[in-house]
Amino acid sequence: MLFVTGGSSGFGALAAAAVARASYTAIASMCQTNGRNESKVKEVQEHAGAHDVDLRAIELNVLSRESADTAIKTIISKNGRLDVVIRNAGHMVFGPAEAFTTEQFAQPYDINPGCELR
Repeated sequence: MLFVTGGSSGFGALAAAAVARASYTAIASMCQTNGRNESKVKEVQEHAGAHDVDLRAIELNVLSRESADTAIKTIISKNGRLDVVIRNAGHMVFGPAEAFTTEQFAQPYDINPGCELR
């Protein structure tokens, strides 16, 4: 069973879908599953049905410890285990690495675009 953060789009969504197509359970996490990412949850469900795979979505705001704890507890209580976690949430910046300060370079990994800290 694989759990990927930032599973609403990009590499996270691609990784979750690929793992599911390889006959494993994959859970794509995303924030605001009842808000701005509601359509992404539907895409996950449609992909699972169209390809007959075990691909699921779950609410997770990586900026909130409470949200992370809830997501992990939910996964383990419903499935009995969690085998792999891919930390993928963040966003991309463009430019040569030497053009950024250490803090600027770390910032994309420390945020979850569109999700507020709770």
